[in-house]
Parts: sequence; structure tokens; C-alpha cells
Amino acid sequence: MTNVLLKLVLTPVIVIFADLFLGNDVIFGSVYEALIVGWAVACANIGLEYLLFRPGLFWVATISDFLLAMCILFFGANMYGDAYIGTFGALLTAFTITIMEYVLHLRLLRKNGATKIAAH
Repeated sequence: MTNVLLKLVLTPVIVIFADLFLGNDVIFGSVYEALIVGWAVACANIGLEYLLFRPGLFWVATISDFLLAMCILFFGANMYGDAYIGTFGALLTAFTITIMEYVLHLRLLRKNGATKIAAH
């Protein structure tokens, strides 16, 4: 449960910081747009974790999280007329989200071992 809350909080924060600090590569017209795209990435990554994350599939789950985050960021910004994410901005933001996912996955593996990981 802590893992889900961390993702739901940290992923939108990363997207908002990308909007603030990446200049012309990540542009959202308002904060709520970045929040919605961030929550979409978080929810998709949570679902992907329930499907894929098992002992032995650590790197598959982590790389899949990156690819999914990249696609949602890149295409999710197109939902808004005043939002733009360039390729570099989407790559860098997805990579930052993946670093967070990597740390959370390591924490889950160390905490839960071979039990049903994503349910905790």
C-alpha cells in the first residue's frame, strides 16, 4: 500500500518538476495538466506492476515501466492544446520516473522476497 501511495504522490511531482526545470522540452499550460498526466503514468505503472513484477522479472518490469511512462508522457501531453513534451523531455522525465520505480522495486524485493510482491 505504501508503494502505491508513493507512486501516486511522487510521479506527478516528478512531472511538475520536469515542467518547471526542463524549459522548452516539457511545457504544461497549468499545474493540473501535469498532475493528470503524472497520475495517468502512476496508475499505469501500478497496473503494470501487478501484472509483471515478480522475482526474476525485475528488469523486465523496470524497462516496461520506462517504456510505458515514455509513451504516456509523450502522447498524454497531446490531450491538451497548450501542453508540449519534446522527445528529450519525455526521455528525461521517463528516466527520472524509472529511477524512482527502480528504488521502489528494490525495496519491495528486499521487503517481501518471493511472496506476492505487488499486493503489499
